[in-house]
Amino acid sequence: MNIEQPLVTILINNYNYALYIKDALNSALNQTYPNTEIIVVDDGSTDRSREIIAGYEDKIIPIYKENGGQASAFNAGFAVSQGKIICFLDSDDVWLPQKVEKVVEAFNTYPKAAVVYHKVENIDTAGKIISAPWPPYKPIKGDISSQVARTGGWWPFPPSTALSFSRDFLCKVMNIPEAEYRICADSYLADLAPFLGEVVGIDRVLSQYRTHGSNNWSNSSGAQKDTRDMRILLDHEFRAKMLNSKLKDLGIDREVNLAGHWPYQLLKYKLGNRTSLVLLSLLALQNPWETKLPSKLNTVVKLWLERRSLNRI
Repeated sequence: MNIEQPLVTILINNYNYALYIKDALNSALNQTYPNTEIIVVDDGSTDRSREIIAGYEDKIIPIYKENGGQASAFNAGFAVSQGKIICFLDSDDVWLPQKVEKVVEAFNTYPKAAVVYHKVENIDTAGKIISAPWPPYKPIKGDISSQVARTGGWWPFPPSTALSFSRDFLCKVMNIPEAEYRICADSYLADLAPFLGEVVGIDRVLSQYRTHGSNNWSNSSGAQKDTRDMRILLDHEFRAKMLNSKLKDLGIDREVNLAGHWPYQLLKYKLGNRTSLVLLSLLALQNPWETKLPSKLNTVVKLWLERRSLNRI
């Protein structure tokens, strides 16, 4: 049987990650799937990144630009890409060797897919695994637009290092707004994907997400935690607004409402909003991505047990 082997674009965005970019580039070059192009967009780095990128010569396609943020890097890379599938890789992360091969298999099996994702594991600066694989849920396969509309736009997608999109989908939604998405530009694409195609998950770890002192979005502790949580809360609101605006522009008759967004409502509750614990419990029980009833019940029990520490008596 003839199995299609389309050209796959590996799109790496980099800003001042000279410490890690070799690992990312080498993991892209060491893929078992042969038909790839590697585009590296350096977003105005001031460290040794450009010297390292230049050392790879014709093994990669380099793009050097002034600093404009992640969305601008994605836009610049996509503009010169030729792949039928575009796989994103942050320059501080790494891929396992079969990453692209398994992504292509998934797209061949689900030709209507807008996005294929897989599990990731967190590693530290030395490459040591420090967390269980994420997302923790059973992989999604198919049209989930109705569920995502009901959950306020929320579905459990991993970071960009584990996201791959069809060219057909990206041609409909690019360019990413650059001023609004200097960081977390992958969320713009992942939020839209369920409304323009199928979502397909692979039930295995194929990427490693590096946790270090410079990825500020995911790192905070102590007094900084409330600030981080408020930032995430506002980000949920911003993304819902942007998603609804883009869906309208595309002529898609869907609108999300954060009333059904479980992570958003939980965060509001923990930050002191007078959210009903009963309604919050119902949202947890209605979580479409968690298929195991004991896990849902455990979440609800923990909510009620923690209410005293959260001053929700």
